[in-house]
Amino acid sequence: MTAEIPFPDAIAAAVRGLDQESIAADVRTLSWMGLLEVTGESLVITPRGKAVYFEAECATLGERLAEVSVFADEMQRRTPSLSPEMHALRELAEGAWTGTEAVAYVERCAKTR
Repeated sequence: MTAEIPFPDAIAAAVRGLDQESIAADVRTLSWMGLLEVTGESLVITPRGKAVYFEAECATLGERLAEVSVFADEMQRRTPSLSPEMHALRELAEGAWTGTEAVAYVERCAKTR
């Protein structure tokens, strides 16, 4: 599957605050890297280009989940009464538990309080 993107004309580029020469240079570079192809008036993202995009997206999401885990640690330190909830949040963010397991843990802890 490919995704076709119309190649921006000079006016469309200017409206977006883009430089036509920079766009052409970027297209040449991305084509050389095998991330996209120029087909007539369109740009086509290659399977390799999609893979690079999704790899970057996964890295960003991984960083965000790590931040959630750090936040849970800090909240647990500041508010010990939230310890079970923060522990469950951390385990969920790290992929150790499913949402169902995290909720069940919090409910079990609430019964013993």
